Amino acid sequence: MLRRVYIQILDNPTEDIIFSTERFDDSATNKVLAEELQKEMSSSYPYVVSVQYIDLFMDDENEFPEIRELLRHGAINTPVILINGVPKIHGGIPY
Repeated sequence: MLRRVYIQILDNPTEDIIFSTERFDDSATNKVLAEELQKEMSSSYPYVVSVQYIDLFMDDENEFPEIRELLRHGAINTPVILINGVPKIHGGIPY
């Protein structure tokens, strides 16, 4: 039985990671990449995967206060991905 997967991309757009390779003509921001992922998942898995891009500093300020604080202090400089509500942080944490 398939279980619905909710992917939330929490981002600070002032720290955009620009994705650009020779395969693509234009570079893309995190928001554009999230929208592309959302389109692809909607067409491939329309009732199973939901993708949501959240701009932490433009949307509801009461959501995700801990992650918002980490981004403000520069502890994280990449988007935080939540899969079914569980944070997945990939790199970008200075030591």
